[in-house]
Amino acid sequence: MFAFNYAARSDVGLVRGNNEDSAYAGTHLIALADGMGGHAAGEVASQLMINHMKVLDADPGDNDLLALLGAVANDGNASIHQHISGHPETDGMGTTLTALLAGPEGIGMVHLGDSRGFLLRDGKLAQITHDDTYVQSLVDAGKLSPDEVSTHPDRSKLLKAYCGIPVEPLLKDLDLKEGDRVLLCSDGLTDPVTASTIETALGQGTPQDAANTLVELALRSGGPDNVTVVVADVVMTDPEEREPLVVGALDANATYDPNPNTAAGRAALAGRAKPEVIPPTSAEVPGKEAKKRHTGWIFGLIALLVIAGVGFFGWRAVNNNYYVAADGDDIAIFKGVDIAGLSHVHQRPCIDASGNISLEDNCRTFKLTDLPEDARASVATLPDGSYDDALGQVRRLADSALPPCVTREKQDKPGDGDLTTPGVNCREVN
Repeated sequence: MFAFNYAARSDVGLVRGNNEDSAYAGTHLIALADGMGGHAAGEVASQLMINHMKVLDADPGDNDLLALLGAVANDGNASIHQHISGHPETDGMGTTLTALLAGPEGIGMVHLGDSRGFLLRDGKLAQITHDDTYVQSLVDAGKLSPDEVSTHPDRSKLLKAYCGIPVEPLLKDLDLKEGDRVLLCSDGLTDPVTASTIETALGQGTPQDAANTLVELALRSGGPDNVTVVVADVVMTDPEEREPLVVGALDANATYDPNPNTAAGRAALAGRAKPEVIPPTSAEVPGKEAKKRHTGWIFGLIALLVIAGVGFFGWRAVNNNYYVAADGDDIAIFKGVDIAGLSHVHQRPCIDASGNISLEDNCRTFKLTDLPEDARASVATLPDGSYDDALGQVRRLADSALPPCVTREKQDKPGDGDLTTPGVNCREVN
Protein backbone atom coordinates (compact mmCIF):
# COMPACT_ATOMS: atom_id res chain seq x y z
CA MET A 1 0.00 0.00 0.00
CA PHE A 2 1.49 3.33 -1.07
CA ALA A 3 1.18 6.22 1.39
CA PHE A 4 2.76 9.57 2.24
CA ASN A 5 4.87 10.79 5.14
CA TYR A 6 4.11 14.46 4.72
CA ALA A 7 4.73 18.07 5.71
CA ALA A 8 3.36 21.39 4.48
CA ARG A 9 4.03 25.06 4.97
CA SER A 10 2.66 28.29 3.50
CA ASP A 11 3.58 31.95 3.80
CA VAL A 12 1.90 35.06 2.40
CA GLY A 13 5.28 36.35 1.22
CA LEU A 14 6.65 39.87 1.47
CA VAL A 15 4.46 41.62 -1.10
CA ARG A 16 0.95 40.16 -1.08
CA GLY A 17 -1.64 41.27 1.46
CA ASN A 18 -3.46 37.94 1.64
CA ASN A 19 -2.79 34.29 0.89
CA GLU A 20 -4.52 32.84 -2.17
CA ASP A 21 -2.80 29.43 -1.90
CA SER A 22 -4.45 26.45 -0.20
CA ALA A 23 -2.89 23.06 0.43
CA TYR A 24 -3.70 19.76 2.12
CA ALA A 25 -1.43 16.92 3.18
CA GLY A 26 -2.57 13.54 4.47
CA THR A 27 -1.64 9.88 4.46
CA HIS A 28 -3.32 9.13 1.12
CA LEU A 29 -3.62 12.56 -0.52
CA ILE A 30 -1.48 15.63 -1.01
CA ALA A 31 -2.95 18.59 -2.90
CA LEU A 32 -2.10 22.22 -3.63
CA ALA A 33 -4.10 25.00 -5.30
CA ASP A 34 -3.02 28.55 -6.18
CA GLY A 35 -6.01 30.86 -6.55
CA MET A 36 -6.41 33.94 -8.70
CA GLY A 37 -8.96 36.73 -9.11
CA GLY A 38 -9.90 40.03 -7.50
CA HIS A 39 -12.35 40.70 -4.66
CA ALA A 40 -10.53 38.09 -2.50
CA ALA A 41 -11.81 35.56 -5.03
CA GLY A 42 -8.51 33.72 -5.49
CA GLU A 43 -8.40 32.49 -1.93
CA VAL A 44 -12.05 31.43 -2.18
CA ALA A 45 -11.38 29.44 -5.37
CA SER A 46 -8.40 27.58 -3.91
CA GLN A 47 -10.31 26.83 -0.70
CA LEU A 48 -13.31 25.48 -2.59
CA MET A 49 -11.09 23.20 -4.66
CA ILE A 50 -9.05 21.80 -1.77
CA ASN A 51 -12.14 21.33 0.41
CA HIS A 52 -13.50 19.07 -2.33
CA MET A 53 -10.23 17.24 -2.98
CA LYS A 54 -9.55 16.32 0.64
CA VAL A 55 -12.47 13.89 0.68
CA LEU A 56 -10.08 11.59 -1.20
CA ASP A 57 -7.76 11.21 1.80
CA ALA A 58 -8.84 7.62 2.44
CA ASP A 59 -7.82 4.18 1.23
CA PRO A 60 -9.21 4.12 -2.33
CA GLY A 61 -9.28 0.34 -2.45
CA ASP A 62 -9.49 -0.96 -6.02
CA ASN A 63 -11.07 2.22 -7.41
CA ASP A 64 -9.46 3.90 -10.43
CA LEU A 65 -7.23 6.63 -8.98
CA LEU A 66 -7.37 8.87 -12.04
CA ALA A 67 -11.15 8.62 -12.31
CA LEU A 68 -11.45 9.60 -8.65
CA LEU A 69 -9.09 12.55 -9.01
CA GLY A 70 -10.73 13.81 -12.19
CA ALA A 71 -14.28 13.48 -10.88
CA VAL A 72 -13.64 15.26 -7.59
CA ALA A 73 -11.64 18.03 -9.29
CA ASN A 74 -14.59 18.51 -11.66
CA ASP A 75 -16.89 18.73 -8.66
CA GLY A 76 -14.65 21.41 -7.16
CA ASN A 77 -14.78 23.26 -10.47
CA ALA A 78 -18.57 23.07 -10.45
CA SER A 79 -18.53 24.56 -6.94
CA ILE A 80 -16.46 27.48 -8.25
CA HIS A 81 -19.04 27.99 -11.00
CA GLN A 82 -21.82 27.99 -8.42
CA HIS A 83 -19.99 30.56 -6.32
CA ILE A 84 -19.46 32.84 -9.32
CA SER A 85 -23.15 32.55 -10.22
CA GLY A 86 -24.11 33.75 -6.75
CA HIS A 87 -21.38 36.41 -6.59
CA PRO A 88 -21.02 37.95 -10.08
CA GLU A 89 -18.28 40.28 -8.86
CA THR A 90 -16.00 37.22 -8.60
CA ASP A 91 -16.36 36.32 -12.28
CA GLY A 92 -12.87 35.52 -13.52
CA MET A 93 -11.70 33.84 -10.34
CA GLY A 94 -10.05 30.46 -10.60
CA THR A 95 -7.36 28.18 -9.27
CA THR A 96 -4.60 25.83 -10.28
CA LEU A 97 -4.52 22.30 -8.88
CA THR A 98 -1.87 19.66 -8.41
CA ALA A 99 -2.83 16.60 -6.36
CA LEU A 100 -1.43 13.10 -5.80
CA LEU A 101 -3.53 10.17 -4.57
CA ALA A 102 -1.87 7.03 -3.17
CA GLY A 103 -3.48 3.63 -3.64
CA PRO A 104 -2.65 -0.03 -3.15
CA GLU A 105 -0.77 -0.37 -6.45
CA GLY A 106 0.49 3.10 -7.26
CA ILE A 107 0.02 6.87 -7.18
CA GLY A 108 -2.10 8.97 -9.52
CA MET A 109 -1.89 12.69 -10.28
CA VAL A 110 -4.24 15.41 -11.46
CA HIS A 111 -2.67 18.67 -12.63
CA LEU A 112 -3.87 21.93 -14.14
CA GLY A 113 -2.22 25.34 -14.23
CA ASP A 114 1.28 26.49 -13.32
CA SER A 115 1.75 25.09 -9.84
CA ARG A 116 4.41 22.41 -10.03
CA GLY A 117 5.14 18.89 -8.90
CA PHE A 118 8.67 17.53 -8.55
CA LEU A 119 10.24 14.15 -7.86
CA LEU A 120 13.53 13.85 -5.99
CA ARG A 121 15.11 10.43 -6.54
CA ASP A 122 18.72 9.60 -5.74
CA GLY A 123 19.42 13.29 -5.23
CA LYS A 124 18.22 14.29 -8.71
CA LEU A 125 15.24 16.61 -9.23
CA ALA A 126 12.74 16.02 -12.03
CA GLN A 127 9.56 17.95 -12.79
CA ILE A 128 6.50 15.66 -13.03
CA THR A 129 4.04 18.34 -14.16
CA HIS A 130 3.76 20.45 -17.30
CA ASP A 131 2.97 24.16 -17.04
CA ASP A 132 -0.30 25.20 -18.69
CA THR A 133 1.11 28.62 -19.58
CA TYR A 134 1.55 30.67 -22.72
CA VAL A 135 5.34 30.78 -22.37
CA GLN A 136 5.53 27.01 -21.94
CA SER A 137 3.55 26.61 -25.15
CA LEU A 138 6.17 28.77 -26.88
CA VAL A 139 8.93 26.58 -25.44
CA ASP A 140 7.12 23.45 -26.60
CA ALA A 141 6.82 24.92 -30.10
CA GLY A 142 10.52 25.80 -30.20
CA LYS A 143 9.77 29.54 -30.32
CA LEU A 144 11.27 30.34 -26.92
CA SER A 145 14.20 28.91 -25.00
CA PRO A 146 13.69 27.81 -21.38
CA ASP A 147 16.23 30.43 -20.31
CA GLU A 148 14.00 33.20 -21.70
CA VAL A 149 10.89 32.18 -19.75
CA SER A 150 11.71 34.03 -16.52
CA THR A 151 11.99 37.40 -18.29
CA HIS A 152 9.15 37.04 -20.80
CA PRO A 153 6.42 39.72 -20.31
CA ASP A 154 3.67 37.08 -20.58
CA ARG A 155 5.26 34.54 -18.25
CA SER A 156 2.27 34.65 -15.87
CA LYS A 157 -0.39 34.10 -18.54
CA LEU A 158 -2.27 30.85 -17.89
CA LEU A 159 -3.84 28.81 -20.67
CA LYS A 160 -5.76 26.53 -18.30
CA ALA A 161 -7.16 26.80 -14.79
CA TYR A 162 -10.26 25.75 -12.91
CA CYS A 163 -12.43 28.84 -13.45
CA GLY A 164 -15.91 27.35 -13.24
CA ILE A 165 -16.11 26.13 -16.83
CA PRO A 166 -15.28 22.57 -17.96
CA VAL A 167 -11.62 21.99 -18.67
CA GLU A 168 -9.43 18.93 -19.28
CA PRO A 169 -6.67 18.45 -16.67
CA LEU A 170 -3.65 16.22 -16.96
CA LEU A 171 -4.43 12.84 -15.36
CA LYS A 172 -1.37 10.64 -15.04
CA ASP A 173 -0.19 7.47 -13.29
CA LEU A 174 3.18 8.16 -11.67
CA ASP A 175 6.02 5.65 -11.57
CA LEU A 176 7.03 6.21 -7.95
CA LYS A 177 8.69 3.90 -5.45
CA GLU A 178 9.42 3.77 -1.76
CA GLY A 179 12.05 6.33 -0.78
CA ASP A 180 11.07 8.87 -3.43
CA ARG A 181 10.40 12.39 -2.17
CA VAL A 182 7.82 14.54 -3.93
CA LEU A 183 7.25 18.28 -3.80
CA LEU A 184 4.13 20.23 -4.71
CA CYS A 185 4.60 23.99 -4.79
CA SER A 186 3.06 27.24 -5.96
CA ASP A 187 4.96 29.55 -8.29
CA GLY A 188 5.88 31.62 -5.26
CA LEU A 189 8.71 29.11 -4.84
CA THR A 190 9.73 28.34 -8.42
CA ASP A 191 9.75 31.94 -9.65
CA PRO A 192 12.38 33.30 -7.22
CA VAL A 193 14.31 30.08 -6.40
CA THR A 194 16.34 28.16 -8.98
CA ALA A 195 15.80 24.48 -9.69
CA SER A 196 19.31 23.60 -8.50
CA THR A 197 18.70 25.31 -5.17
CA ILE A 198 15.36 23.52 -4.81
CA GLU A 199 17.08 20.20 -5.56
CA THR A 200 19.61 20.72 -2.78
CA ALA A 201 17.12 21.97 -0.19
CA LEU A 202 14.51 19.30 -0.92
CA GLY A 203 16.93 16.52 0.00
CA GLN A 204 17.78 17.89 3.42
CA GLY A 205 16.39 16.30 6.60
CA THR A 206 12.77 15.36 7.19
CA PRO A 207 9.88 16.49 4.98
CA GLN A 208 9.19 19.27 7.50
CA ASP A 209 12.84 20.36 7.48
CA ALA A 210 12.76 20.55 3.70
CA ALA A 211 9.45 22.42 3.65
CA ASN A 212 10.73 25.01 6.11
CA THR A 213 13.96 25.50 4.17
CA LEU A 214 12.18 25.93 0.84
CA VAL A 215 9.80 28.58 2.17
CA GLU A 216 12.66 30.46 3.83
CA LEU A 217 14.59 30.42 0.56
CA ALA A 218 11.63 32.00 -1.24
CA LEU A 219 11.35 34.70 1.41
CA ARG A 220 15.07 35.44 1.31
CA SER A 221 14.75 35.79 -2.47
CA GLY A 222 12.24 38.62 -2.06
CA GLY A 223 9.03 36.71 -1.36
CA PRO A 224 7.26 38.26 -4.37
CA ASP A 225 4.20 36.01 -4.08
CA ASN A 226 2.45 33.62 -1.73
CA VAL A 227 4.68 30.58 -1.30
CA THR A 228 3.26 27.16 -0.42
CA VAL A 229 4.95 23.77 -0.40
CA VAL A 230 3.91 20.20 0.35
CA VAL A 231 6.78 17.75 0.82
CA ALA A 232 6.09 14.03 1.13
CA ASP A 233 8.13 10.84 1.26
CA VAL A 234 6.63 7.85 -0.51
CA VAL A 235 6.29 4.91 1.90
CA MET A 236 4.92 1.41 1.45
CA THR A 237 3.45 0.94 4.91
CA ASP A 238 1.11 3.20 6.83
CA PRO A 239 3.23 5.80 8.64
CA GLU A 240 2.48 6.78 12.21
CA GLU A 241 -1.10 8.03 12.23
CA ARG A 242 -1.26 11.84 12.17
CA GLU A 243 -3.77 14.57 11.69
CA PRO A 244 -3.85 15.90 8.13
CA LEU A 245 -2.41 19.35 7.55
CA VAL A 246 -4.13 22.33 5.95
CA VAL A 247 -2.14 25.47 5.17
CA GLY A 248 -2.58 28.74 3.35
CA ALA A 249 -6.02 30.28 2.91
CA LEU A 250 -7.63 27.25 4.57
CA ASP A 251 -5.70 27.77 7.80
CA ALA A 252 -7.88 30.06 9.91
CA ASN A 253 -5.12 30.34 12.53
CA ALA A 254 -2.41 31.50 10.15
CA THR A 255 -0.72 34.79 10.93
CA TYR A 256 1.54 36.58 8.51
CA ASP A 257 4.36 38.83 9.58
CA PRO A 258 6.09 40.42 6.59
CA ASN A 259 9.50 41.91 7.30
CA PRO A 260 8.79 45.56 8.26
CA ASN A 261 12.36 46.51 7.38
CA THR A 262 11.74 46.11 3.65
CA ALA A 263 9.60 48.24 1.35
CA ALA A 264 7.71 45.13 0.24
CA GLY A 265 7.11 44.09 3.81
CA ARG A 266 5.81 47.52 4.81
CA ALA A 267 3.44 47.48 1.84
CA ALA A 268 2.16 44.06 2.84
CA LEU A 269 1.60 45.14 6.44
CA ALA A 270 -0.29 48.23 5.29
CA GLY A 271 -2.64 46.39 2.96
CA ARG A 272 -2.98 43.01 4.64
CA ALA A 273 -6.44 41.49 4.70
CA LYS A 274 -7.65 38.61 6.85
CA PRO A 275 -8.36 35.61 4.61
CA GLU A 276 -11.96 34.47 4.23
CA VAL A 277 -12.10 30.81 5.19
CA ILE A 278 -14.63 28.62 3.41
CA PRO A 279 -16.03 25.95 5.76
CA PRO A 280 -15.16 22.38 4.77
CA THR A 281 -17.68 20.64 2.55
CA SER A 282 -17.16 17.31 4.26
CA ALA A 283 -16.17 16.00 7.66
CA GLU A 284 -12.54 16.08 8.75
CA VAL A 285 -10.82 12.70 8.59
CA PRO A 286 -9.37 12.34 12.11
CA GLY A 287 -7.73 8.94 11.90
CA LYS A 288 -7.49 5.50 10.39
CA GLU A 289 -10.62 4.17 12.09
CA ALA A 290 -12.72 7.11 10.95
CA LYS A 291 -11.28 6.87 7.43
CA LYS A 292 -12.36 3.24 7.13
CA ARG A 293 -15.82 4.08 8.42
CA HIS A 294 -16.35 6.78 5.80
CA THR A 295 -14.61 5.13 2.84
CA GLY A 296 -17.74 3.37 1.59
CA TRP A 297 -19.95 6.41 1.23
CA ILE A 298 -17.08 8.60 0.04
CA PHE A 299 -16.30 6.41 -2.94
CA GLY A 300 -19.95 5.64 -3.58
CA LEU A 301 -20.47 9.38 -3.97
CA ILE A 302 -17.42 9.69 -6.18
CA ALA A 303 -18.65 6.86 -8.39
CA LEU A 304 -21.81 8.87 -9.01
CA LEU A 305 -19.66 11.86 -9.92
CA VAL A 306 -17.73 9.77 -12.43
CA ILE A 307 -20.97 8.54 -13.99
CA ALA A 308 -22.18 12.14 -14.14
CA GLY A 309 -18.98 13.26 -15.85
CA VAL A 310 -20.61 13.45 -19.27
CA GLY A 311 -23.27 15.69 -17.81
CA PHE A 312 -20.64 17.99 -16.36
CA PHE A 313 -18.86 18.43 -19.65
CA GLY A 314 -22.23 18.94 -21.32
CA TRP A 315 -22.59 21.78 -18.86
CA ARG A 316 -20.27 23.86 -21.08
CA ALA A 317 -23.27 24.67 -23.28
CA VAL A 318 -25.45 25.39 -20.25
CA ASN A 319 -22.89 27.69 -18.70
CA ASN A 320 -22.54 29.76 -21.88
CA ASN A 321 -26.24 29.88 -22.76
CA TYR A 322 -28.55 32.86 -22.17
CA TYR A 323 -32.18 33.59 -22.92
CA VAL A 324 -34.78 36.30 -22.30
CA ALA A 325 -37.96 35.44 -20.39
CA ALA A 326 -40.40 36.86 -17.89
CA ASP A 327 -39.61 36.59 -14.20
CA GLY A 328 -42.87 37.63 -12.62
CA ASP A 329 -43.60 40.97 -14.25
CA ASP A 330 -39.92 41.67 -15.00
CA ILE A 331 -38.22 41.00 -18.32
CA ALA A 332 -34.99 39.24 -17.34
CA ILE A 333 -31.90 37.71 -18.91
CA PHE A 334 -31.45 34.15 -17.67
CA LYS A 335 -28.24 32.12 -17.69
CA GLY A 336 -28.56 28.37 -18.37
CA VAL A 337 -31.29 26.40 -20.09
CA ASP A 338 -35.03 26.76 -19.61
CA ILE A 339 -35.35 23.66 -17.42
CA ALA A 340 -36.13 23.72 -13.71
CA GLY A 341 -32.92 23.90 -11.70
CA LEU A 342 -30.67 24.55 -14.69
CA SER A 343 -30.99 28.32 -14.99
CA HIS A 344 -31.05 31.46 -12.89
CA VAL A 345 -31.68 35.16 -13.41
CA HIS A 346 -28.42 36.70 -14.59
CA GLN A 347 -29.56 40.33 -15.01
CA ARG A 348 -32.69 42.44 -14.80
CA PRO A 349 -32.34 45.16 -17.45
CA CYS A 350 -33.67 48.64 -16.79
CA ILE A 351 -35.42 51.00 -19.19
CA ASP A 352 -35.40 54.79 -18.93
CA ALA A 353 -37.86 57.42 -20.14
CA SER A 354 -36.16 57.54 -23.54
CA GLY A 355 -36.40 53.78 -24.02
CA ASN A 356 -32.70 53.14 -23.45
CA ILE A 357 -31.64 49.89 -21.78
CA SER A 358 -29.15 49.94 -18.91
CA LEU A 359 -27.83 47.37 -16.43
CA GLU A 360 -27.38 49.61 -13.40
CA ASP A 361 -28.44 48.88 -9.84
CA ASN A 362 -31.39 50.67 -8.23
CA CYS A 363 -33.15 51.61 -11.45
CA ARG A 364 -36.59 50.80 -12.82
CA THR A 365 -36.60 47.32 -14.32
CA PHE A 366 -38.01 46.64 -17.76
CA LYS A 367 -41.46 45.07 -17.28
CA LEU A 368 -43.86 43.11 -19.45
CA THR A 369 -46.43 45.85 -18.97
CA ASP A 370 -44.02 48.30 -20.62
CA LEU A 371 -44.78 46.52 -23.91
CA PRO A 372 -47.94 46.72 -25.99
CA GLU A 373 -50.21 43.83 -25.14
CA ASP A 374 -49.73 42.13 -28.50
CA ALA A 375 -45.93 42.16 -28.04
CA ARG A 376 -45.83 40.55 -24.60
CA ALA A 377 -46.41 37.01 -25.82
CA SER A 378 -43.28 37.21 -27.99
CA VAL A 379 -41.08 37.30 -24.88
CA ALA A 380 -41.85 33.62 -24.23
CA THR A 381 -40.82 32.59 -27.75
CA LEU A 382 -37.42 34.27 -28.09
CA PRO A 383 -34.56 31.88 -28.97
CA ASP A 384 -31.65 31.28 -26.62
CA GLY A 385 -28.03 31.98 -27.52
CA SER A 386 -25.07 34.02 -26.32
CA TYR A 387 -25.23 36.85 -23.82
CA ASP A 388 -24.90 39.38 -26.63
CA ASP A 389 -27.83 37.73 -28.41
CA ALA A 390 -29.98 38.05 -25.29
CA LEU A 391 -29.02 41.68 -24.69
CA GLY A 392 -29.82 42.48 -28.32
CA GLN A 393 -33.27 40.93 -27.91
CA VAL A 394 -33.93 43.10 -24.86
CA ARG A 395 -32.95 46.23 -26.78
CA ARG A 396 -35.24 45.31 -29.67
CA LEU A 397 -38.09 44.81 -27.22
CA ALA A 398 -37.35 48.26 -25.81
CA ASP A 399 -37.70 49.73 -29.30
CA SER A 400 -41.34 48.60 -29.29
CA ALA A 401 -42.08 49.74 -25.73
CA LEU A 402 -45.06 51.96 -24.95
CA PRO A 403 -44.40 55.70 -24.60
CA PRO A 404 -43.97 57.14 -21.10
CA CYS A 405 -47.14 58.13 -19.28
CA VAL A 406 -47.75 61.91 -19.36
CA THR A 407 -50.47 64.38 -18.47
CA ARG A 408 -50.48 67.36 -20.81
CA GLU A 409 -51.65 70.72 -19.47
CA LYS A 410 -52.86 71.65 -22.92
CA GLN A 411 -52.90 69.94 -26.23
CA ASP A 412 -49.99 70.90 -28.47
CA LYS A 413 -51.97 70.14 -31.59
CA PRO A 414 -55.21 68.49 -32.56
CA GLY A 415 -55.21 64.82 -31.59
CA ASP A 416 -52.74 65.18 -28.70
CA GLY A 417 -54.02 63.93 -25.37
CA ASP A 418 -53.11 62.48 -22.01
CA LEU A 419 -51.32 59.12 -21.72
CA THR A 420 -52.42 57.97 -18.30
CA THR A 421 -53.18 54.24 -18.44
CA PRO A 422 -50.01 52.20 -17.75
CA GLY A 423 -49.89 48.94 -19.62
CA VAL A 424 -52.53 50.09 -22.08
CA ASN A 425 -51.37 53.27 -23.77
CA CYS A 426 -48.23 54.14 -21.79
CA ARG A 427 -45.58 52.89 -19.37
CA GLU A 428 -44.54 54.18 -15.99
CA VAL A 429 -41.12 55.76 -15.57
CA ASN A 430 -39.23 56.90 -12.49
